[in-house]
Amino acid sequence: MSKKGPFGIYMGMSLNDVGSNPEQIAPGGYKLTNVPKPHSAFESYLVKATPQHGISMVKAVGKNIETNVYGQQLQSAFKEMENKLFSIYGKHETIDTLLPGSIWNEPKDWMQARLIKQRYLLAVWSKDKGSQMIDDLKEIILSAEVLNTSVGYIVIEYHFSNADINNSVIQAQEDDAL
Repeated sequence: MSKKGPFGIYMGMSLNDVGSNPEQIAPGGYKLTNVPKPHSAFESYLVKATPQHGISMVKAVGKNIETNVYGQQLQSAFKEMENKLFSIYGKHETIDTLLPGSIWNEPKDWMQARLIKQRYLLAVWSKDKGSQMIDDLKEIILSAEVLNTSVGYIVIEYHFSNADINNSVIQAQEDDAL
């Protein structure tokens, strides 16, 4: 049986097995030049990995999406990807919220509110939410991110079930520097 996972990356896979030239960008964090199974909606991929436990997280960063101040094109791209993930993983929670008291509460303020982190648009899949988690996945988070009031992109993070132990190893390495 072959191992499966998002973009051809599976839990515990070593950086060498990815077949890419990983660039370390943070303790335990690596940017990949390519992945075994790329998707046209994304332009870059990041992973979290340790030598002890391999890869525990895959993050796909989407291509820039030109949009209006209402964020219509970005929201449409988000909804399209949400539907694709729903067809695989099923039930999830979608969070589309504006923080209480924000002055950026008009429809034309959507991108500005998201830019200053007073609005959030994300979807979360996990067993707790009734999702069909496969391939050793613990959680999936899809989010709409913004660069400015006219450009945004989507991001998907896949967290494997070894994420907690890898995060502990990485934290211990960082704390050792103190």
